[in-house]
Amino acid sequence: MAIGDPLTQAFLDELRKRTSTLYLVVYEGTHADATVHPTEPDLFISRHRSAMTLDELEKADYSTTLTLEEIKNHLRMRKTTMYDPIVVDSWQFIIIDREVGLPFRLIDIVQDTLMMLIGDPSPRQMAKRVIREIIPPSVQEIFLEEIHIDCTPELRYPPPAEVQHEGNRWRCFDPDPKILVTKQKRMTQQQMTRDDNRFIRRVIEDMERYGIVTLTTEYEEPQTRPIIVQASDGAPDLYFPYESGVTVSESGRSLSLPLPPPSCLRDFAEKYKQKHPNAIMAKGSIQTHYCAWPMPAIKSLGKSGLNFATWEGHVYRWNAMRMSFSLLCTHNI
Repeated sequence: MAIGDPLTQAFLDELRKRTSTLYLVVYEGTHADATVHPTEPDLFISRHRSAMTLDELEKADYSTTLTLEEIKNHLRMRKTTMYDPIVVDSWQFIIIDREVGLPFRLIDIVQDTLMMLIGDPSPRQMAKRVIREIIPPSVQEIFLEEIHIDCTPELRYPPPAEVQHEGNRWRCFDPDPKILVTKQKRMTQQQMTRDDNRFIRRVIEDMERYGIVTLTTEYEEPQTRPIIVQASDGAPDLYFPYESGVTVSESGRSLSLPLPPPSCLRDFAEKYKQKHPNAIMAKGSIQTHYCAWPMPAIKSLGKSGLNFATWEGHVYRWNAMRMSFSLLCTHNI
């Protein structure tokens, strides 16, 4: 991609954020060494193993067929031994799938990313743009009248607009477990639709602007991925299905917080009314911002707190829970 094109830098910045799904190696112009490269050592591109039986295969060692370093050495040799006028003014991208053994839709990833960066135009809008940039003005109308493009409704119409996570919403804090299981089975990296991806992205970017989550710059193993469920107010909502029963101890101690009894609010109101007979009591609810429903026990946080990854590959940490965890540790010391 051309070095001077603003879209190139935006494309590079976006792919660098997808640490949970991609390894990225990028060369700038004729530089022999990579400008962007993964921090993990000894990465392989392909490997194989063999055994007489399936049971033995699980225990067999892998033999690496091609390493990332071998590809980088090949590119270094080409850059130092031959002149390519296209390479001089271009970024060269090597995009590697982090998840081994699963289908890797490289062209789909590149296309979807570029379309997202330019505002998700429809195929017809893209065709008009190409015609006006390439076809001579005298015959542009002929091409515009004759063009016919068949595409899915998802591409024909724009994706979800900006999403505000704050506001008077009735959140989905206790969805049906059966619905969650069904949603988790359907929402995989290979089956995610453009609109689902954009909705999740817009909500989480809004959360990031409010300081609720922070994007990590280095790879962290994701603890969960958000799924879309219908909230109690009928609008789509995000649910973060953290696995229960995972215990991470801090300094040899399992940290936990006791849950209040179900009648705690009624008990408080009755005691307050006894002390203040003229008090006026009002029944209502508190609408909070997006949170990791269900809230995991503090004992599951570990040192870095909870994180999650989007289906595109961005890894985020929860700021509020990390601060709460730090305060808890301070109070217990």
